[in-house]
Amino acid sequence: MQSHAILFKYKNNHLSLSPVCQRTVVKAGLCLITLALFLCYFPYLSPALADMLPVPISEEMIEIPEGPFLMGEKAESGDHNIVVLERYTIDRFEVSNAEFKIVFPAYVYPAGKERHPVSFIRWREAQGYCEALGKRLPSAAEWEKAARGTDGRVYPWGEKRNRNKPHPPFSGMVKRVVGFNKKDVSPFGVRDMAASVWEWTADEAKGKKIARGGVWNQHLDYEYSRTTDQIEVDADRRYIFLGFRCVR
Repeated sequence: MQSHAILFKYKNNHLSLSPVCQRTVVKAGLCLITLALFLCYFPYLSPALADMLPVPISEEMIEIPEGPFLMGEKAESGDHNIVVLERYTIDRFEVSNAEFKIVFPAYVYPAGKERHPVSFIRWREAQGYCEALGKRLPSAAEWEKAARGTDGRVYPWGEKRNRNKPHPPFSGMVKRVVGFNKKDVSPFGVRDMAASVWEWTADEAKGKKIARGGVWNQHLDYEYSRTTDQIEVDADRRYIFLGFRCVR
C-alpha cells in the first residue's frame, strides 16, 4: 500500500500548505538565499578558495595580416613612417591575474581580482609567460599595428577622443576586468589597448624596454592613451600599471 504526502489542507474555508510542504518550501528558500549570497560575495573570497576553481588560459588570438601600416606620429611634412610587417597573431585581451598564476603558481593577487590584468611583474617574467605558451612579447610595431590598424588612426576606435574617463576619477590605480570597455576595440578586434595598463614589448630604447598602451594611472584621460604613445621602462622594475599580452 502506497503512502502519499499531504501537500495541502482545507480548514475553515481556507486552503493552506501542509506542515510537510511548508518545511520543504522553507528549505528551498534557504538554499536560494545561500546561493545568492555566495554569488554576491564570491569575488571577496580568499584566493585559496578562488584558485580551486578551473580558470583556463585564453587561447583567443586575433590574426593581423601581412602588409604595411602607418606607424608613429605624422611628420611636419604630414607623412607617416610606413612599416611593413609579416603576418602574426596577438592576444585579444591582456593576460589576467588568474592566467598568469597558472604558469607562475607563486604569484599572488588580491581576492576577487582574477580577471583583472596582471601587473607588477618584470619584463623577463612577462616574456617567460609567453614563452611557456609558445608565444613571445610583441615588438612595438606589432603592438601599434594591432592597436590602430592600417589607416594611422589616433585611437583604436578612430580619431575622436572618448568623452568618458578610462578609469574612475578618484584613483588611477583602480583597474577593471579585461575587456570591460566595449568601446576600446581596435580595427582588428583587439581589446583594451588604450584604457587599461601599459604593456611590455620586446623592443628597447635608451637601454630600457619599451612599453605601449594607456597611461590611466597618471592622467585619467584618453588624451594620453594614443596608439603612438610609449614609455621606456627598466626591465627589472615592477609597476602596478604595467602588464602585457603575447603574440605568435
